[in-house]
Parts: sequence; structure tokens; C-alpha cells
Amino acid sequence: MAREGRSERLSVLAIGSHPDDIEFGCGGALLRHVARGDSVTMLVASDGERGGDPAVRIREQREAAKQLGAELVMLHLPDGNLGAVVNVVEAIEPVVRAVAPDLVYTHAPVDTHQDHVTIHQAVRAAAREVISVLEFESPRSLMAGPVIFVDISSTIDEKVELLGLHESQCRRSLGLSSDAVRTRAKAHGLSSMLGHAEAFVPIRFEWRLESAV
Repeated sequence: MAREGRSERLSVLAIGSHPDDIEFGCGGALLRHVARGDSVTMLVASDGERGGDPAVRIREQREAAKQLGAELVMLHLPDGNLGAVVNVVEAIEPVVRAVAPDLVYTHAPVDTHQDHVTIHQAVRAAAREVISVLEFESPRSLMAGPVIFVDISSTIDEKVELLGLHESQCRRSLGLSSDAVRTRAKAHGLSSMLGHAEAFVPIRFEWRLESAV
């Protein structure tokens, strides 16, 4: 990630299956993107109706996106059965074209939720021309391969607040609790010699070496 204060601004697209997936996986990094003036768009595939009242979950997601300072796009695909990968690709591609992202964040492939796996597969195709694509965690995904760490020491409190806006899910899942989120970020921080961190596996990643002047 470029340093705050650089003149270059990035277009960032984060793609998740359900409300709260993005905040859990890369909320701290997105807060840093917003702080440096990058444009952030959140694309959420389903309304999460299997995990609660969809109207409540949509409202929570809108509130979280507003607090983050991100644009929000929701596809309203069926929770638990997003459809054939080719159809999900066709739903995501227009958003990718409209946002023209420099960087995409999305689900890792090794996951126990079928929607997370579907989104991962669809994004690999829909974002095939994006120069940088990073995989993020869910509470039950496994990170495999080289890992990129992002220091979220300055945004961990805000990340916890964002997830707290998904109140209906925080009551259901210990993995979304403040303690669990902080513990995971601290563990990544210890691995990377940072205070708190998020971990990502690159599908592709361009390291931009801007001039110091």
C-alpha cells in the first residue's frame, strides 16, 4: 500500500459474499485507503438472509459503508446459493468495469462457506485484467502461500466499530466479537513485527515504487 501523503490515489474494490465479510477481511486496510484519499467501493453479493433478517442486514451494511466512507453495491443474490460461477462473473464484471480498480480485495479459496468459494472463483475471472488482487480471511478460512501484511495499528479500533455495526451478526458469531478480531489482528502483528495487522495472499500484486521526490 502506498504511504499516506503520496499524490497518487487508488481505486479500490472490495468484494464479499455477505454483509460483514469485507469489514472482517480487510476493514482495517480499507480504513487506511480512505485515510489516504483512495476511492473505495464495497461489492456485496447477497443480503445474508440465511444469517438473519435481510432488511436488517442490508441496513447494517449500508451504515457500515457510510461510516467507512465507501460506495456500496449490493447484488442481492441468494444467500447460500449464489448461482453458477459464470453467472456470478457476469454480475460482477459491470461493477469492475465501472470502478476500474487498481486493487481488488476478495475471499480466499480455502474456506468452509460455499458462497466464499464461489466469489473467489468468480472474482478471479471478473478481475482478470486488474493488476493487483489480494485474498482476505474469513473466520474459518485458511491462509495459504506468501502473505502480505498491512499494518492496521492505527485503524484497529475503527475496524472493531465497523464490525459492531453488524450487530445482528456479532450476537450470533464469536468470531466477529471485538476480542476475537483484536486477537487475530494481534497474532498477525506478531508474525509481521507490527502492532496489529491484516493478512492477505496475493493472486497478483504490483509493488509500486514511487519516486521519493
